[in-house]
Amino acid sequence: MVARNRRRRIQQGEGASNTGQMMNLSLFIMLLAFFIVLNAISSFIEDKSLAVRESVTMAFNTNPDLREEMPSEREDETKSVNKGDAFDRLEALFEAQIAAFEVTRSKSMGVMMVEVPLEEFSRAVMAIGQSDLTRYPNRQQMRKNAFLPTLISIMRSDINGAPTRVEILLRTKENPARMQNLMPTQTQEKVREAAKLSQQLEKSGMPQKLVNIGLEEGDPAMVNLIFRKFVPYSPVEETDMDKNPPVTGGAS
Repeated sequence: MVARNRRRRIQQGEGASNTGQMMNLSLFIMLLAFFIVLNAISSFIEDKSLAVRESVTMAFNTNPDLREEMPSEREDETKSVNKGDAFDRLEALFEAQIAAFEVTRSKSMGVMMVEVPLEEFSRAVMAIGQSDLTRYPNRQQMRKNAFLPTLISIMRSDINGAPTRVEILLRTKENPARMQNLMPTQTQEKVREAAKLSQQLEKSGMPQKLVNIGLEEGDPAMVNLIFRKFVPYSPVEETDMDKNPPVTGGAS
């Protein structure tokens, strides 16, 4: 009798074990089918996959030297702000730090115009804890705000024989001169906003001679930045021109 009960318990245990194995196998097959269907209907985005692979590699990499030299199909923005002329470097900086902007270049005039949302530009200028990408060119710094100190470093560098000057034009719905008479309160608000940006630039190390802020008619949500090579004022040249005016030809 004892042996018969023991065999019955063993058989019952084997039955329960087989049932559990079948349930686990069924669950595994359902999960496998789910992921196969999910993979079939998903789309592959190369840029996002590169960012994920790069992030995972950096997270599990214990060698700091390899982190800096890790290969990537995308160009490193921190290296871009240190390559090319001043306009190339400025455009790379905007591309790395500003969400939306439009660039227009005039090679004959040596001018680069950047139209950027005023809110984005103000946020980039006023952000705290910023880093200079020209002094600390590594990927870790790209995660932080780096617009203003990098902008100032690029503009102050004499790569083309002279620093770069910027004219920052905040926009108003009406002509600023006409708006000052019709809507003085709104005009004063724009002037205070412009002064706040100017103070932050100078406080961060921007020489006063390299920046000018004004108002122009246009979309108030946008700001126009005009970059050009800085040409210092020379009173000596102006005096020479007064003494020796250019000779123009005429009919005799």
